Amino acid sequence: MSNSSFSHPKYRPDIDGLRAIAVLSVVVFHAFPSKLQGGFIGVDVFFVISGFLISTIIFQNLDKGTFSFSEFYSRRIKRIFPALFLVLGSCFIFGWFALLSEEFKQLGKHIAAGSAFISNFVLWSEVGYFDNSAETKPLLHLWSLGIEEQFYIFWPLLLWIGWKLRLNLLLVTIVVAIISFVLNILNVVENPTATFFSPITRAWELLFGTLLAWITLYRKESIVSKINEHKVISNVFSIVGISLLGLGFLTINKSVAFPGFWAVIPVLGTVFIIAAGPQAWINKFILSNKIVVWFGLISFPLYLWHWPLLTLGKIVSVETLSIISRLILVLLSIILAWITFKLIEKPFRSPSHSKAKVIGLIVAMSILGLLGLKAFLNNGFESREIVKHSEAIYSKEAREYEEKLTSSFKNYSGSDLEKSNKPVILILGDSYNKKWSVALSQKIDLDKYDVVSATYLECKVDANGKKISAVATAKEYAENCEKFESLVNNQAVVDKVSAVMLTSHRPFEYEVNPFRFDIIRNLKAKNSNFDFFVFGGYFQLDGKDYSSCKKLMMRSGRNADICLENAVYPVSEPKIEAMPFYPKDLNFKYIDIIKLHCSYDKKNCATQYNGVPFMDDWNHLNVTFLSFLLDDIRSKNASQLDQLGLLKYLKN
Repeated sequence: MSNSSFSHPKYRPDIDGLRAIAVLSVVVFHAFPSKLQGGFIGVDVFFVISGFLISTIIFQNLDKGTFSFSEFYSRRIKRIFPALFLVLGSCFIFGWFALLSEEFKQLGKHIAAGSAFISNFVLWSEVGYFDNSAETKPLLHLWSLGIEEQFYIFWPLLLWIGWKLRLNLLLVTIVVAIISFVLNILNVVENPTATFFSPITRAWELLFGTLLAWITLYRKESIVSKINEHKVISNVFSIVGISLLGLGFLTINKSVAFPGFWAVIPVLGTVFIIAAGPQAWINKFILSNKIVVWFGLISFPLYLWHWPLLTLGKIVSVETLSIISRLILVLLSIILAWITFKLIEKPFRSPSHSKAKVIGLIVAMSILGLLGLKAFLNNGFESREIVKHSEAIYSKEAREYEEKLTSSFKNYSGSDLEKSNKPVILILGDSYNKKWSVALSQKIDLDKYDVVSATYLECKVDANGKKISAVATAKEYAENCEKFESLVNNQAVVDKVSAVMLTSHRPFEYEVNPFRFDIIRNLKAKNSNFDFFVFGGYFQLDGKDYSSCKKLMMRSGRNADICLENAVYPVSEPKIEAMPFYPKDLNFKYIDIIKLHCSYDKKNCATQYNGVPFMDDWNHLNVTFLSFLLDDIRSKNASQLDQLGLLKYLKN
């Protein structure tokens, strides 16, 4: 089929102006989130625009008998692949030289997902969009591109089948949109991450654009033409649309259940603006302004460039990016977007050598995706020079000693403990549990006690009944939660418990595992005689600003002192009685390791031991350091630990 036979809607500069609003709101939200908390709804504006334009093309060509899947997808490939390939390739090259193993491994995974347009599914399987770790993912923003491309794959096929079967395409669109919207409403509270990333619960936003396209094409005389011909109505539509977008930018934020009903605001706002037509005053004089249109023309590459620049800048920087730094990165994004538009996008869109371009782009994108996958499967290519440099932070001997300590701990099963005559010390906890269990087991008198470690990491625990249930939040944690559930419900083991030691992230305030003390209450109901100890944590970095102490050390060229200097928690000795999960009804002994070690005076607090920094990430202590810390606390506070009842469980 020739290019000339494939119809396209008449160009409307005001729609490019609308694209400008969408992309600039997203950029401002990402660079200065406190200034425009609802800026992320710009993505929803893009969804409606895409649904409107793509559906207009499909409807027009179905009517004329000129619709061709090969032509449709060839145009999509030439429109999307060039800029995306450039950005993904640039991220790969930058990451090769600047990112550590785990960072580059994650980037490789996301490059592979981005090249296959499944980023939304990959991110769905990881964490929420507004999670702290979002700022460590340079390609996070490709989730929306994944949803659009999935729509482009399936919606044309569905419309074509409906057209062939002579179905009412308006009715088909309405039914699918209603199903999508209802699923969005039903799931947004209980399954917010799935609802945010799923194409099924997002499709209605694009389908609102489809409905507008159908009305524009097939109800011209009765609806759209009346709006466009009557200036007052046209202007009212435009004003209502802009007002709705403004309302969304000002009232929607990351705390609301989104999309849900909230997404109706930007979706309807966009529909009203497009329906108002190009002659409405706002559309004609503001949205069609040359500068605004220019931003609309570069909106796609600008969307692609801005987030990788902001996140990679943050990852490689020792400190939080300043306002000036973020402004410079935004300006650089705009410059790169313009260059990409002029030198990459426009040449590839030209009709010359169309087939060769499409094949070349598919091959190039596939190769890049495979490179990303290889980086993921090969643990971020650990032979890279920057990785070798980062490992120099630890001496070889220190690394080997840490690994030896970590692997030395032998955990017991319930059946092992049933056969033993020794009383049991149960170490409970979340992600802190493993390293604390290793360190504590070195100090506990193993001639007198059996030590068993039980973690509820990534388990949804209900301890309010006779039995404690633990359901895994993801498949990979199923075995862990089953073991935990089996152990804490084994009455023969519970009867032998002499002490329970809780090792948890911020035990009295961390909201993710509020059931931690319910577990103790349940165990106390079955065995009221055990001692209960709660161990406090050590200094922590801001997980949102620094992904790890190790990276901070490597990029600053300093030792772990810099991690302590930049620690934001705790600021001072906490008042645990005022914290939300403080268990007033439980008799427990609190082991405040910072107070016992250095009295919250950072000048006197240790940051490493035998060449091993106190932590690698932002909050988990290394076993070598933790072992030293426990020895130090005992040597300084033996009488106090004796009064707390802890000393009797430790070696002499």
